[in-house]
Amino acid sequence: MRYLCRLLFLSVFSVMSCQAWASEVALPEPLTLEFALGLASEDHPQVRMAAADLERSRARQWQVGTETGIDVRLSARLRWVDPPSIGNIEQSHRDHLVKLSLNKSLYDFGRSTAKENATLAERNQRAWVYQDLLTRRRIDIMAAFFDVLLADQIYARDTEEMSIAFSRFDRARGRNELGQLSDIDFMKASSEYQAGLLLQAQRAATQRIARARLADILNRPGQLSGELSVPLLNFERRKIPGEVADWFAELDQESPQLQALKAQLASAKAKLDLARVDDNPLLLGQLEVSEYTRIFGNDNWRAGVSLDVPLFDSSRNAALQAVRRAELRKIEADMEEQRRVLRQELLETWSELQTLQIEKRYLATNKEYRELYLDLGRVRYELEVASDLDDAMVGIPALQYDVMRMSFAMALAWARIDALLGRQYINNE
Repeated sequence: MRYLCRLLFLSVFSVMSCQAWASEVALPEPLTLEFALGLASEDHPQVRMAAADLERSRARQWQVGTETGIDVRLSARLRWVDPPSIGNIEQSHRDHLVKLSLNKSLYDFGRSTAKENATLAERNQRAWVYQDLLTRRRIDIMAAFFDVLLADQIYARDTEEMSIAFSRFDRARGRNELGQLSDIDFMKASSEYQAGLLLQAQRAATQRIARARLADILNRPGQLSGELSVPLLNFERRKIPGEVADWFAELDQESPQLQALKAQLASAKAKLDLARVDDNPLLLGQLEVSEYTRIFGNDNWRAGVSLDVPLFDSSRNAALQAVRRAELRKIEADMEEQRRVLRQELLETWSELQTLQIEKRYLATNKEYRELYLDLGRVRYELEVASDLDDAMVGIPALQYDVMRMSFAMALAWARIDALLGRQYINNE
């Protein structure tokens, strides 16, 4: 756990140190998914907030560690006085002082241990939250990247269909001019063609919106990528268990969200322990060395120990313990609720993968059918049995879109599974 936190802090500080440089680097053309995922930990506002929380928890742990350390102070005074001229009081007007003091908590009866446990657990919680944030950002980047590719594919599909629609509209216009097609049938063909033009304009707008969203997620607002490289996705070696319950044990042990709640629960327990020992005695050690210009019963040095024992606090400590116990019970309830939510999410994603596997087999079969149908259409066209290839060609772009959509949906589903189970996402695993 300490290694995990140390590694996360190194990544946080490396991100913060290079944020100005990274924000000036232009996106490559074509943009690859690998490059986009590499920007998940860049200086995005969400990353900055999580990194600040992590840095604050580390500083708090450092602060608690210094509370039991040695406190060394040097104090000095320049002062002139007018002493009364009575008795044997020294008549010097100089009343200067230099003093070196040392204080050390010798024993606090469990306070420091409880504080250290609480701050360590809080730091671990922030580390898990930060790790989960980066994982979720990678999923968001994948989804936005795939949205752009799908928008491009839809636009290409509609462009292909528009060329076919224009061919039909142009033939209808020619037949109408020759009197072979009625005006109402020609107006119907014209209306369908105009509807296609409108849809194509809407698809173009969708392309731009998808690119703008991707640029924002990549922390490059306004840098719209012109071309994206289609990633190679392979999930043949990834096996879906027959029952989702096979993943539940791994979820309980490895889920970053549950790990964060477990760390929060440990912090709450440590804070309750701290409340229980808050009114315990405190043993302090003290040492002072002083130099005076006037000698008037002053000590040149002092050494000793002091014991501070609280006797009555008007039930303040009892009230504090009640607050800590309530916080502990709430976190326990939150953890159980979150476990149920994550199990439901795991079940839904597992079910989605099952459905996508069936869809994948269906699309493979449909692809073979479409290719054979297109070959048959070409033969009939060459033999002049059919007047065009429209019917045979119209289903190919739609099928290509469905295959791409299915592949991207499967990639996102596996990424969500890996995020839930605390795994590192690898698309060809």
